[in-house]
Amino acid sequence: METFQTRMQEAIAVGAAILAEVTAVGMLPGSADTELLAGAALMEEFGRLADAGRIAFAGEVADRSRAILGPQTLPDRVGCATAVELLERVARISPQTARARLKLGAQTRPEVSLTGEVLPAPFDVVRRGLAAGRLGVDSATVITTALTKAMVGCPTDTLSRFLPAEHELVCAAIGAAPSADASALPPVTPTETNDQASVWVLALNPDGAEPSVTEFESRSFRLHRARNGLIPVSGSLLPEVAGQLQAVFDATTNVRSSLKFLTDEERAAVEADDGPRDPRTRGQRQHDVLAAVFGMAGRSEELPTLNGASATMVTHVLATDLDEHTGAVTGPGRIDGVDLPISARAVEQLCCANGIQPVSISTDGAILRLGSTERCFTRTQRRALAARDGGCIICGIPPQYTEAHHVIPWAIVHTTHVSNGVLLCWYHHRTITTSGWKIRMINGHPETMPPPALGPQAWRPARGSLTCQTDTIRRRLRQ
Repeated sequence: METFQTRMQEAIAVGAAILAEVTAVGMLPGSADTELLAGAALMEEFGRLADAGRIAFAGEVADRSRAILGPQTLPDRVGCATAVELLERVARISPQTARARLKLGAQTRPEVSLTGEVLPAPFDVVRRGLAAGRLGVDSATVITTALTKAMVGCPTDTLSRFLPAEHELVCAAIGAAPSADASALPPVTPTETNDQASVWVLALNPDGAEPSVTEFESRSFRLHRARNGLIPVSGSLLPEVAGQLQAVFDATTNVRSSLKFLTDEERAAVEADDGPRDPRTRGQRQHDVLAAVFGMAGRSEELPTLNGASATMVTHVLATDLDEHTGAVTGPGRIDGVDLPISARAVEQLCCANGIQPVSISTDGAILRLGSTERCFTRTQRRALAARDGGCIICGIPPQYTEAHHVIPWAIVHTTHVSNGVLLCWYHHRTITTSGWKIRMINGHPETMPPPALGPQAWRPARGSLTCQTDTIRRRLRQ
């Protein structure tokens, strides 16, 4: 071991000299693109060799830290509580990194039988790939994690079925031919390795994709107490539920995909007339999609009823805070089941989209009068708006995720008609009075003007539904 340590110190000295050359001022900025990329690849190869050594040492630490050894484990002998703490202190790494190295090291450490015979490691192909400096830690972790999970519940005599999968995955990750009659392909990334591993796992153990009892029972979704004006959420979704949610996010945050069936000429005409870009982050857009989805669910006839009525979010606001003539709200509102008040602007949005049902309550709490719901767009009117607008007239989100908006406030016209209504997504409905967007109706068709920072101050007709767009484009092409 002393000879090994000496050689390692010599290698470290050589590596330090190379690193000093790489990090010298002006060395990298002055290199050509080809030199930069070739050097990065060589440095990564050097790093993979170092990682293989780290994993090998971590595997030995893990073996000497097994609980079966009693009070004489390696951590006990050096004053550490666990192998993670030991590696954390010796290697000066985070607990997460230490834990990952110990796990991969144990999975790739050759075993020794009771007779002293050296046996292959649980993932010996991965071990050989690491030792050769060709397989990176990220890909090795992906392969071992996926196959280990797939092996759960499989009889011991069937585990040999996973050896070809390990071999194929390692070969793909390092760019080696899996067999003599196969051709080598370029190495794949850890992300692509993960995709391939998922396919192998599903083929080898299709029942393994079913969540375990513990995983199934751990599914959850919780609303927490308000903090900094927002309601934190947390939870764990089953894969199929997360897939449904992701599909909704993808469909509604990428509205341009809805144009995919147009011809090249039609697509070019639409894209040439593109509007301002959405300033929201992806997280903000996904929040607003959830708001739209739950609003749509609340309007659905298939949703279970509450006390004989469809599920409805009840918002309370004082009559003195609601201007009957302008529809303006001057005070906050309250939503049943939420311990945080909502802003006057949020109340205005809810009133515009869902209507008002006035209730008069005496000072001692008795209900004096219950009025009928006012200023709601009917289902038939919403369908007509969808046929005309095709979604939010500003960003194009599909109609099922939108809310109906009175262009001229209901409190002024006292009617709810499609000639005064447009479809807006949750976000643009919420911010229509503050974002700078303007809407007007010309002969029953909406026109919009963007905020000064987003485009010329000129009115432009809303795109309309795809049917209307296609008809308009075809008429242009015939001219």
